[in-house]
Amino acid sequence: MIDRLETEHLILRKAEPRDLDAIWSNIWRDETVAETMLWTPTPTREAAQSRLARTIAYQKDYYGYFVCLKETDEPIGFAGIREPEPGVWDETGICIARAYQSRGYGKETLGALLDLAFDRLGGRRFCYSCFRKNRISAALCRGFGFAYSRSTYITRERDGKRFLTDVYVLERREET
Repeated sequence: MIDRLETEHLILRKAEPRDLDAIWSNIWRDETVAETMLWTPTPTREAAQSRLARTIAYQKDYYGYFVCLKETDEPIGFAGIREPEPGVWDETGICIARAYQSRGYGKETLGALLDLAFDRLGGRRFCYSCFRKNRISAALCRGFGFAYSRSTYITRERDGKRFLTDVYVLERREET
């Protein structure tokens, strides 16, 4: 298991108990950010403590990370990947706090996940999905050369809303 990834401005690392207040205030209680994600906002610090414990346990066995500023180690988001079939990796969500969006952190995060999936784990395909209305997310993956693959409807468990989701695929480029 790879516990840490670094980019120019970010560290993607496993969650720690000391991250509670920053991740809760930056991301987990933000209903606006949650609107383009599947997760449920966390309204109280007590609920955030429980969520952090579940996150720490989950990240022990999976490629899930907090996205942290390299300069301060403050968690400003989260991201991860999973391997649903050998050599095929899916992103499990990339989420950057509103106060830190439009600074290139999403691009650095996706780049780190692609490096992990292709170069470190030997993947051959990477799938990226986002709600169709999330045009910024779609532009992010297309900027890396992802191609549109298909659309599907998903229902968000917390509120029963249906969303059209677009799936994009990037194939590993073989070196010549």
